[in-house]
Amino acid sequence: MKKMLLSLAVSAALAGCGGGETLEDVKNDTAPVSPTISVKFDPSGGVISVPNDILLSGTQDGTLNLPGEMLGKVDGDGNPVVTRAHYADPGIVLGAQDGWSTQMPFAIDMTTPNGLKVDAQSVQTPGSIRIFEVKMGGPLAQDPKCSALPSGIACEVVAELEFGPQGDFVTMANSAGNGVVIVPVKPFKPQTTYITVLTTGLKDSSGQSVDASSTYSLLRQGSPLVTDTQKSLQAVIQSYEKAVTDAGVTSTEIIYTAAMTTQSVGAGLAATKALLAQSLAKNAPPVVAVPAQAPMTVADALEGKVPAAVLPAFEQIKLMRGVIQLPQYLAKPQTGDIEALADTYWQALCDSPVTLGGYVAQGGQLPPVAQGDDQICASFPVPEGVPQFRSIGVDKQRFITRYNPIPKQQWLANVPVQITSPSGEAPNGGWPVVILQHGITSKKEDMLGLTLSLTQAGFATVAIDHPMHGERGIDIDGDGNDEFNASTGSVLSYMNLTSLLVARDNLKQSAADLMGLRVGLNFINVASGGQVNFNTQQVSYLGHSLGSIVGPSFLAQTNAPLDVNVDHLFKVDTAVLASGGSGIANFLIESKSFGPFVQGSVLSSAGNLASQAFNGYLQEGAAADCGAFAAVPSEFMSCAYATFRGGLEAAEDTATLALIDATVTQFGFAAQTVLDSADPLNYASSVKALQTPVYMSVVTGGVNGNAADLVIPPTTERSFLSGSLPLASFMGLSSVNETQVTPGSYVVKFSQGHHSSILTTGFAEKAGGTAAGHAAASVEMQTQVASFLKSKGSALQVSNPDVVAN
Repeated sequence: MKKMLLSLAVSAALAGCGGGETLEDVKNDTAPVSPTISVKFDPSGGVISVPNDILLSGTQDGTLNLPGEMLGKVDGDGNPVVTRAHYADPGIVLGAQDGWSTQMPFAIDMTTPNGLKVDAQSVQTPGSIRIFEVKMGGPLAQDPKCSALPSGIACEVVAELEFGPQGDFVTMANSAGNGVVIVPVKPFKPQTTYITVLTTGLKDSSGQSVDASSTYSLLRQGSPLVTDTQKSLQAVIQSYEKAVTDAGVTSTEIIYTAAMTTQSVGAGLAATKALLAQSLAKNAPPVVAVPAQAPMTVADALEGKVPAAVLPAFEQIKLMRGVIQLPQYLAKPQTGDIEALADTYWQALCDSPVTLGGYVAQGGQLPPVAQGDDQICASFPVPEGVPQFRSIGVDKQRFITRYNPIPKQQWLANVPVQITSPSGEAPNGGWPVVILQHGITSKKEDMLGLTLSLTQAGFATVAIDHPMHGERGIDIDGDGNDEFNASTGSVLSYMNLTSLLVARDNLKQSAADLMGLRVGLNFINVASGGQVNFNTQQVSYLGHSLGSIVGPSFLAQTNAPLDVNVDHLFKVDTAVLASGGSGIANFLIESKSFGPFVQGSVLSSAGNLASQAFNGYLQEGAAADCGAFAAVPSEFMSCAYATFRGGLEAAEDTATLALIDATVTQFGFAAQTVLDSADPLNYASSVKALQTPVYMSVVTGGVNGNAADLVIPPTTERSFLSGSLPLASFMGLSSVNETQVTPGSYVVKFSQGHHSSILTTGFAEKAGGTAAGHAAASVEMQTQVASFLKSKGSALQVSNPDVVAN
């Protein structure tokens, strides 16, 4: 993985080419001024800070334009020079996005001559940095006065964001004093444009105001520049300034403006739901089929895995196996190398209407609609004034975007379904059902420990594996051993650090599979030949860890109104999210369990001097220091990184440590931007608005040396929006520590226990605390879950305050 630079090179074409003066020429004619700190902004020199919508300039499909994508370049066969697999490179992966992150902190860099630094106090002063939500011009704008303007031109301000820790964002100087950092306190709205304004309220260490760059000063001036490209960029900057000055900013105090449009969220998943609804209309939906099979109990499956004393209780729970066919939008890899996954991410079924519009505008002729995908695409509705979907090969990459949301089905998977049911007589209408979803590197069978408390509360359960887990691993060569299986092999099969787009779309596929399973449940009674009697109109969800991460996107889509004739077939009444969290990239980096592996993997692939030193250590010294972990690559990497970093800290090598931290931060920015459309934070407001009752359990620790959750931290230092508790907050959950008897959504913090206490009474030594405390926390969690689900969110029983934090 190449380092993802936060200051990205921009084509010099932005500043001028093809004759006439360039911005550099004009700058050279400008009289010099006294050195002072200025904002870095120089497209002709290839430097801007991101996020910045200048990188949407000239888009062919509605995605960001990154240097290195070589847009429009094709080989002799007409295929793009940069293939879909090339987007595994973090240097261009953002080119597959239709906007920026809704939640990542971002930096704006400064030029700091003569040892000057940015004054930290001025950065934190209200008014020094302001952010405005704006409407933009373009043919798709809903406001008529905005649709008459060219794309990329600011139309008008909607509202100013509130500065401060109780508001929308805070600001700070970076540690080096050569830039400012904007940190969201609340997530930005998806698919929305914001203009960031830097003002003369920003000071340097000598007390002078920070200045605009010479390039920015030229672009904002009244007299037109020379080339069409320069004039276009000038019009963009001037539209930003006009919009914010109309909203009350004084023109003379502006030293920098930049727009960022956040990416779309949920477009692809919403399309998969619509496709499932179509399958219902065609009487061809996914169905949970349960073939005839010999009687079996959960005790049979858990023998040797749980204490013998508790095994008899599980003998009263019937265990069955079913199967469901689910559409897969992830392509199958062709070889067993991890690199073979690079181009398996979701691909749109159709050419983007944006691409088609550009093709026609350049004189291209659309052929008559042909049979097959082209006919299917042409049948999809589009907004007025937008070209219809087609499949004629104009859009070579077919990224999933707000403009092109319909994914292509790559294959149908026969997905095994684990089914449990109480052994007694079912109530009228059948047993209510809980869909269970396991965590990363786990499998559906690991959820069986929960079935005792759920059975005692009167629930049946169903569960499937995540993609690339358990029985859904991929065996390329047919030798019986999976090349890709996060349960038995590398976690990278799912948490794919080598291709962030694949990591994102694994999360989306998990959510899409859950929607398919929910629909398939409606037909299980008939498809089982009477072996089960389930109430498929009383369905709840319980996700642990990764299952809790994909839960909000599943809930937001499956419970969203679509059609009154099918909404009840998707409905989930109540949900439990155990040990989950949002801000995936940041919590993975800070995770005590996964963090060293993630950071070590990023550093190893970064290609800088720190990376070279680390790779040298991996080749020579790590075997002696970490040889005990050699059989498990992820554990070996974790040990090696921790040891290498510890050596640098002992040697007080601050320069190398700073380079490592910068590398990890840069990767985190790229990773979270890519993962954003699958991140649960971006679905939290929808879950809240739908009023789906949700319960979360979070281990915060604090008693008897019990640590907070070692896998997904409750909060992170890198972002206010990352971790378990921010997710709970934005879903509208109330933090409680005693029994509740009114309907609501709740989060309970546990002072004892560990990441997997919801599943097991076992002791996790690394988490600290005591075995008795962990066991008690497990019992309390399961008691709370059962009471919440049984009451459909109308009550929550808290029985043991000794394991519950205040």
